[in-house]
Amino acid sequence: MAVYRKNCDRCNRPSFSSSEVGEWLCPICGNDLTRYPFFNAISLEKVAILPHLKKQMYKKTGHL
Repeated sequence: MAVYRKNCDRCNRPSFSSSEVGEWLCPICGNDLTRYPFFNAISLEKVAILPHLKKQMYKKTGHL
């Protein structure tokens, strides 16, 4: 199982999840990180999310 990281630009704190789909809110300040880039939580390398997963992700959250 992969663990992903997104960085919040509002509070400058990292957020972690194992899911590639769905809404992603910063647990510290509540900022919507859904459209922010994914990073591998261990290597900190940017992770490319496949186009079909992006479509699924935004359908579930209702974001455009």
